[in-house]
Amino acid sequence: MHWMITEIRLFFVCLSFLSRIPSPKWIGFQEEWLHKSIKYSPTVGVLLGFLQWSIFTIFQMFLGTGIAFIISLGFLLIITGAFHEDGFSDFCDGIGGGWKREDILRIMKDSRVGSFGAAGISLLLILKIFAGFDSLKTTGFVWHQISLERTIQQTPVLLYFLSAHSFSRFISVLTMKLLPYAKEEGYAKPMAKEITWPQTLFASLAGLSPFVFFVFLHPKFSLSLVFIVPSFYYMYSLMKRWISGFTGDCLGAVQQVVETCLWISGVFVWTSI
Repeated sequence: MHWMITEIRLFFVCLSFLSRIPSPKWIGFQEEWLHKSIKYSPTVGVLLGFLQWSIFTIFQMFLGTGIAFIISLGFLLIITGAFHEDGFSDFCDGIGGGWKREDILRIMKDSRVGSFGAAGISLLLILKIFAGFDSLKTTGFVWHQISLERTIQQTPVLLYFLSAHSFSRFISVLTMKLLPYAKEEGYAKPMAKEITWPQTLFASLAGLSPFVFFVFLHPKFSLSLVFIVPSFYYMYSLMKRWISGFTGDCLGAVQQVVETCLWISGVFVWTSI
């Protein structure tokens, strides 16, 4: 029973760290719990994916796919505080504007958004919106045609949303295992200092399960790895080459890139093959 309470606490600590969703007061907080809670990051991704899918489904019945996806994306930005998007923006500023390791880390730490960050986050959001619309436009509900059979047919769409958020957060956890933390101190330092393979394997359960089930229903979606693997390797190479490790901003950037690759993959698989 004590073990179960501890795990529930760790989940809510991770949820509070990665989103603005409030936790019960009895959960409490200790900084040492942060590094143990990171294994629940993909689980939080499953929850966020389900919430985005719910908002998308409700609004799609009345407003169409494009507007519904934008609303669901905006809803997600609000409840996460644009946490990972901010990291992606800082990453673009740092890698784009710095020539030395110290300069890159200094620029990433600066809360102001530069030209590289503004351009990067703008392109990222545009890619998400167009990819989400193009991949989902033929899979939606029509409010006067709802049926049990039609609802069951939406299962792949749900798995699509879950995969985008859980798989991308698992890749962030994997990054923490593959690279050292690049700074002496930082926002992500408490979470990164003791990441272990058992924690990484635990994260893979929630991180990979929706994606595996999705590929089981749509085997062609395994081709999404053609987008994801090179993109992750490129991000990994940039971090290793320029700052010899990762920061919290880098983790946010990895999550955003992998998530966007999954949305783009849907266009490739569902409309082009």
